[in-house]
Amino acid sequence: VVEDEKPISNLIALSLKKAGYHSECAYDGLEAIDMLEKKRVETLIEYMDIANEKQKALEQAESATSAKTRFLSNMSHDIRTPMNAIFGITQLMEHDKNDMVKMEDHIQKLQVSSRYLLSLINDVLDMSRIENGSVRIEYTVVHLPDILHDLNTIIQESVHSKQQEFYIDTQDILHEDIITDKLRLTQVLLNISSNAVKFTPVGGTVNIRVSEKSCRRDGYTTVIFSVKDDGIGMSPEFREQVFDSFTREHTVTENGIGGTGLGMAITKNIVDMLGGTIHVESEVGRGTEFTVMLECEISEMTVKEEPDPEQREPLKNEKQKIRAEIQRRYEGKKVLLVEDNELNREIATAIMEEIGLDVDIAEDGTDAVNMMSSAEGRKYDLIFMDIQMPKMDGYTATREIRTLNDPKCANIPIIAMTANAFEEDRKKAIKAGMNAHIAKPISADIILENLERMRQNRKYFNEPAEKS
Repeated sequence: VVEDEKPISNLIALSLKKAGYHSECAYDGLEAIDMLEKKRVETLIEYMDIANEKQKALEQAESATSAKTRFLSNMSHDIRTPMNAIFGITQLMEHDKNDMVKMEDHIQKLQVSSRYLLSLINDVLDMSRIENGSVRIEYTVVHLPDILHDLNTIIQESVHSKQQEFYIDTQDILHEDIITDKLRLTQVLLNISSNAVKFTPVGGTVNIRVSEKSCRRDGYTTVIFSVKDDGIGMSPEFREQVFDSFTREHTVTENGIGGTGLGMAITKNIVDMLGGTIHVESEVGRGTEFTVMLECEISEMTVKEEPDPEQREPLKNEKQKIRAEIQRRYEGKKVLLVEDNELNREIATAIMEEIGLDVDIAEDGTDAVNMMSSAEGRKYDLIFMDIQMPKMDGYTATREIRTLNDPKCANIPIIAMTANAFEEDRKKAIKAGMNAHIAKPISADIILENLERMRQNRKYFNEPAEKS
């Protein structure tokens, strides 16, 4: 509103406001021009800010797309590498089936390639679960020496194969028993240590140090885990993005070192969920050091003491004796394997028969329900149930079996044996009426472990109680 009489301009502005307009007043032409110019500049700046924000968003989207494209390319290469090895070795096994020395070598290489392929898949699944918020931290009392012993046991084979020096030492540890998530802490340390071994050449050194310092929170302590190597190191540019998803330094692929580029992203996310921090120092050609700091509640309860080294061999022999006793306990048990995939049926049957189980086959959930509904259903002691099947899935089949009139058949223990490997999958299986959950790939030890756990709860296992 341009009007030199202030009362009139105010009256016009009030009328415009009532009509739903926003207005400003100028009392001469020059002031109006200044106000219009100022508004034009403000509008221009606003549009520029919007344009900049859109450009940043576009660049971020393009960067994310580029990273995922590189990831898919890397994954294609990394998955094909062990798959090619598995395919090639099976052909060699066909050729060398009468040469036991070569067959043993082929089997060892098959196991290595299979474990590597499984680790790639696990990384992708772990990152997916973290991103959708389905990972939960479960705090329990943890004995630090147990963590370090497990870590040493898992990583020794890789260290030995590269003839490296591997040390674990502790410094100023006053509280060996803390409250944290043992599984996730072990995963963090294993990811970092495995990378240290992977990126350190033959004959190199990897050192893990655990120390403790006081914490400002009452009843808590700060535990510091340091993993240091003298390997290939990282460039300053890559060090800045080492915790980003799908990232791998170019020297990694040039040196033929595989991986998804997700391991450190997973590690960083878990450390964040544990309420800690992770820091990295690295120099190309000199090595890398990762430092994880966690504030942990101090436990008043001691959970487990690690045996002395000289005690471990007798313990190992004792474990072998116990396994043999457990295996004898289940020899001749009649089980029904419900699995639609022919190769999976063959593998599972072989493993179960190795334990001493007597195995019958059902190729779908509908077949399993029909067999358990008939008179022959009473002969079975246990069912191993796949989940994803074409006609009737394992959950539905389990619910159908639980409604049978015959109490023995309706209450038969059912173990989910499936590629659905998440914790939520286990809970879903239990909710459907199953008694246990085994994630593929399976092994004889895992099967026996689940059978023992179920035997200890007798209402879920069809065998008489032992006489006292």
